Amino acid sequence: MKQKYKFYKNRKTRYHPSLQIGSNEKEWENMEMTSSPTKKNRYIKLKENPGPDKSKQSFIRKYVRRDPIKTRGQLLEKYKLSEEDLEEIEKFLESNKKS
Repeated sequence: MKQKYKFYKNRKTRYHPSLQIGSNEKEWENMEMTSSPTKKNRYIKLKENPGPDKSKQSFIRKYVRRDPIKTRGQLLEKYKLSEEDLEEIEKFLESNKKS
């Protein structure tokens, strides 16, 4: 199964993994991932860590960043979202779409 979203290192966020939502020639939209959220209600708690270290709890920040394309670092090929987590993120994106 092909992943709809991919994880990249984000140079803007001190190389935190970021989930790419969309991109064009100039910028990329992404949501950063962390294992230590600052405020609980601003993060989506992932059921499964998408990274290679499955023992750590992971969170995706409920904020879509728009960064210049040159800040997108290397593709993190080993990172995969579980179906449940993908649904949660898509639900968040759908409910926060600017109409």
